[in-house]
Order: sequence, then C-alpha cells, then structure tokens
Amino acid sequence: MATPENTPRTWAQLLNPDERTLDRLRRAGRDATSLVAVGTAWDTVREGWEALAIAPLERGLAALDELGLDLDGEHPVIADYGRSELLVLVPEGTAARAVDGGPQGVRALTAGSWLLVPNGPTGVYVAAWLSRPTRFHSRYVDSSRLCAAVLAAEARRGEHARAH
Repeated sequence: MATPENTPRTWAQLLNPDERTLDRLRRAGRDATSLVAVGTAWDTVREGWEALAIAPLERGLAALDELGLDLDGEHPVIADYGRSELLVLVPEGTAARAVDGGPQGVRALTAGSWLLVPNGPTGVYVAAWLSRPTRFHSRYVDSSRLCAAVLAAEARRGEHARAH
C-alpha cells in the first residue's frame, strides 16, 4: 500500500491490502503455508511461542498501533483476511494468563492448538505475514501489553465515536 513518504506507516493501513497483494495471496499454491503445532519450532521461529488471536482484524491492528510497534520490527504477526483475525505470536506460557479476564474477542492459542503459518515471505489470503521474523531473530509481543492495548484502542475508538 503506497503512502506519502512523510506519512508514517501504521498497522491499520494493512487492513485492506491492495488488489495486487490480494491477487498474489489468493493465487499462492499449497506450499505457501504449513499447519504447525503451537509451541514447536518452524522456519524462523525456533524458541517457545504461543499466539493470541484477535477478532476482528481491525481491532488487532489498532492495538498494535496503540503499542507503537514498528511495522518492520520483526514481530511475528499474521493476518487471516478470510476470518478477519490477527494472530500475534507471544512468549510461551503467557497467552492464557493474558486473556484470562481480558478483552472479549481475544483468544489464546496454546499447546494443543494448531496454527496455519505462511512459508516464505508472504503466505496466502488466510495466513499472510504482516510482520515476519527473521531467520535469526523473533521479537515477540508481550501478551499482557497487547491485551491492554486492545482495551485502550477500544476506549479511544469509543471516545472518538462519542465526540462525533
């Protein structure tokens, strides 16, 4: 998605991919993804991990903007455009605690769960990298901070709606 050079890119801008990106994601072959057991090593993510699934996707992107995370920050973040969900990898052992009593629409994917992950740099329509870890480095998002950011983004959205 093109933005003027002086305008900072935001996570929210990734909500609606351009037609070229959508076409590439829709035409990706079967080898573009893998079904991976949560917590196991694969490709670039070799240490323990879990995931938070945030619905709808727009809400999850607003939370990442609330956290001020850099789009190119090597945070493992996956979009499922088909289900309108954001999947954010978090440190192992933290996902269930973060969602316990946390925001509705956020669920923990822990050991025993499976996640469709993109192979290579892009993925497919239902599993596309928005921010991809590098082979030697993954920067997990803190699960508690992410859940707090979901609530903060919702509060900000509610304030904005009341103001208009």
